Amino acid sequence: MEQKQLILLASSDINYDQRLQKIAQALHTDDWQVLLLGVKRIHSIPLQEKAFGQRRVKRVFSSGILFYLEFNCRFFWYLLRSKVDVLVANDPDTLPAVWFLSWFKRFDLVYDSHEYFTEVPELANKSFKRKVWAGLERWGVRKAKICYTVNESLAQILGKKYDKQFAIIRNVPLAFTERPPMNKKPYVLYQGALNKGRGLEVLIEAMQGVPLELWIAGKGDLEAELKQLVEQKKMTDQVKFLGMLLPNELRAITIEAKIGINVLASTSLNYYYSLANKCFDYMHAGVPAIHMNFPEYERIQEKAPIGVLIKELEVGELRKAILKLEQDEVYYQSCAENALRLAEEYQWDKEQVTLQNLFKALK
Repeated sequence: MEQKQLILLASSDINYDQRLQKIAQALHTDDWQVLLLGVKRIHSIPLQEKAFGQRRVKRVFSSGILFYLEFNCRFFWYLLRSKVDVLVANDPDTLPAVWFLSWFKRFDLVYDSHEYFTEVPELANKSFKRKVWAGLERWGVRKAKICYTVNESLAQILGKKYDKQFAIIRNVPLAFTERPPMNKKPYVLYQGALNKGRGLEVLIEAMQGVPLELWIAGKGDLEAELKQLVEQKKMTDQVKFLGMLLPNELRAITIEAKIGINVLASTSLNYYYSLANKCFDYMHAGVPAIHMNFPEYERIQEKAPIGVLIKELEVGELRKAILKLEQDEVYYQSCAENALRLAEEYQWDKEQVTLQNLFKALK
């Protein structure tokens, strides 16, 4: 039987998108002909070799409405010339191309919601834009044969909002082949986007007086502003900006970190109902971490403490949490052991089976 062509659409640079790489590999292993289609940015490095197909569309604009319009136009023209049996749209920003394509081609649509998209900070106080994205998402969910998202909270919220069942495919890592070292190096690690609401300004200030370095892995809109803050606070010897790292590079740095950071502004419902992949990256590395006391992190912490939950994204509270993990060796080691034990529950091997079973209905 001929393999069916499955294309995953993403607005990200797919070199760095661990979730989509794992999903593409899982479906390739399950005998789909997979193409992961993303966006090429100005400083993008060549695509890393994978077993599945990969391609990136070029773009001129880097942000704003023209960025979204451009890559959707490029997606549309590429897909119009391509064979496609199943199309996986990742978040509403890939749906305009899918909507136009649906007028010209027959295909099965799958919708993967990575976040509470209509509640991202960038759409705060922008009611018209929120309505547009909500309308696109509603259309996509209704047309989709399968919908899934990253955690229990979002599955319930989106399921109720659109009256459709959402499965859960958590963004957990591949299992480590070896036990991570328990003797960690003296640095606090933040990995992720350098964007509004990620608590990075608070984190930098909280590190003052803490006998550890701060390593920041990622890029984003606030990078220049954060570097300027570090210079103003005379912390250039304490804070390191590592830029964008490939998944294997990030993994190597994560397993040696003393403390992981995953803090967010509670004013965004997208953040409040999040379950970041970095939570599981720290867990699998045996790295105690600081999270917000949001619903998904509370669920995990109730099973076994894997770090410290803070109620407010505030300098004093965050510094207190960092010092708790830095100074209380007994609690720290307990959290590290708990993290490794829970990592056996949250493994990609298990999520992969759920994913593959979902897609069997489309074969």
